[in-house]
Amino acid sequence: MRLGVLIPTRGVVMQSARRPAVEECWAMAREADRAGLDAVWVGDSVVWKPRLEPLTTLAYLAAITSRVRLGTAVLLPALRQPVVLAQLIANVDQISRGRLVLGLGVGWSLPAAELEWAACGMDHRRRARRLEEQIALWRALWRGEPVTLRGHDFALSDHTIGPLPWRPDGPPILITAGNRGEIYPAQLDRFGRLGDGIITTYLHPEECVALRERAAAALAAHGRARPDFPLCVYTTVRLEDDVATAERVTAEFLAAYYGGGVHERGLMGLGPAEVVISALRAYEAAGVTDVCVQFSGDDQRQQLERFAREVLPAFSGQAG
Repeated sequence: MRLGVLIPTRGVVMQSARRPAVEECWAMAREADRAGLDAVWVGDSVVWKPRLEPLTTLAYLAAITSRVRLGTAVLLPALRQPVVLAQLIANVDQISRGRLVLGLGVGWSLPAAELEWAACGMDHRRRARRLEEQIALWRALWRGEPVTLRGHDFALSDHTIGPLPWRPDGPPILITAGNRGEIYPAQLDRFGRLGDGIITTYLHPEECVALRERAAAALAAHGRARPDFPLCVYTTVRLEDDVATAERVTAEFLAAYYGGGVHERGLMGLGPAEVVISALRAYEAAGVTDVCVQFSGDDQRQQLERFAREVLPAFSGQAG
């Protein structure tokens, strides 16, 4: 199982939108690269939960790291114009020499999320359809052949883009499915048709087992059987000698970061190293191939250093 870390691109903007402590993000990416973690991940939001813009941030991280994969957890493509985004993604993939991984989602069905779509000039009701249209369009453009296609907000007439992605198939695309243990047929069908893997969050291990089984069936239904497809779980970790302290810090952090509630659902590693390792092992046993670790608390860099020192050795050889 491969372990990666969420870079606090939202946390630094929460502390100061005018002068975010971006050096903290860069230091964590370098430490993850040096320590042997598999990936660094960044989130996405424009006006609802502002943070450093994900793809330009990953382009910078590509320049200051050498081996970690660079992931979005998750990107909301439907907020953006698809042709411009196809070129931007390909450009970051080239800069990083093929290290980009795209976790993609349709976004929340909440009033605040709907306002974000309106702020970006997009229709919240069409977000799922736009996501699927974008993936199909990107893959057509990434083949390098002229594309003639008209969509809701684009018109291509024998157009190509450059650069092309590092690999002919483009970056791996992980589709959001099963968040909070809610496994919807439409999500599975989207993955079965368009995805290379799944990214999910707020799950218990037994729910991961069910998700993998149903996702494998969705692939088979579309003639794309691949039993080793990636299943990435986004989870929260807090290393403390005392479990109660870890739980308190995490509850306070999630309440400020998200508003609490559903984000405290699922299995989290809260406490000393052996507790964290046990939680991650439970995910591994459930068929999870990748974990995106979000550290709770304001001491993100110190948490990463402790994680690399006390937890990562238990998964030696996991880095890809």
